[in-house]
Amino acid sequence: MPYGRHWISDDDIQSVVDVLESDWLTQGPKIEEFEKEISAYCGSNYAVVFNSGTSALHAAFSVLGLDKDDEFITTPNTFVATANAGLHTGIKPIFVDIEEDTGNLNTSKVEERITERTRLIVPVHYSGHPVDMGKIYEIAERKNLYVIEDACHALGAKYKGYKTGGCNYSDMTVFSFHPVKHITTGEGGAVLTNNKDFYKKLLMSRSHGIEKRSFINKPDGDWYYEMQSLGYNYRMTDIQAALGISQLRKSDKFIDRRKEI
Repeated sequence: MPYGRHWISDDDIQSVVDVLESDWLTQGPKIEEFEKEISAYCGSNYAVVFNSGTSALHAAFSVLGLDKDDEFITTPNTFVATANAGLHTGIKPIFVDIEEDTGNLNTSKVEERITERTRLIVPVHYSGHPVDMGKIYEIAERKNLYVIEDACHALGAKYKGYKTGGCNYSDMTVFSFHPVKHITTGEGGAVLTNNKDFYKKLLMSRSHGIEKRSFINKPDGDWYYEMQSLGYNYRMTDIQAALGISQLRKSDKFIDRRKEI
């Protein structure tokens, strides 16, 4: 059995060809189209797509304004990107043991690991099975902590009737579109949120801290932009976004097939 097997059909291929024959290979209309479709699918207010799930995780951490030596609670049963995103932001991962039956973060052990430096909980929905987010949310609300869901394995999964990505129990949710995931863009990721301020910061973080709205002078044209903060080149291309749109429209079919297997 292969490590992963992506499912690419003729309509996926044609969607990519259409972009290759268009005027926009990157920073074009397919980006916003993909963002609108995935936010609608998951039930969130906003989505920002990135060039990888790791980039998306790092961006989500970076917009919280955390201080060096702050701590975050997470699971050891995850890909290294979950912890690395925090370490690159200057904060320390505190690992909590997992449940034997699900492989997920053991929510009954979370509170005992919280300290005065804890600022964030990052549960990982292992193999697409959602963590008990109600318990996580209750702890976070009581302790005044942020919550980022690492849902890289869990696009389309539901918790208490809500799809992951709706951010009903979190501040942000992160997805990956690597070929081993439910849908693929080759490499890619997304952050979903209902927080408008986080959304604006994610957009700037993705593209060098650039803000195209004018705060100082009247813009002179479409080319006008201002540098408002530090940022990165974490942009997804329109080629990838077109593939993502096509794949997303078949995601429920993909999930049903995985259940059959």
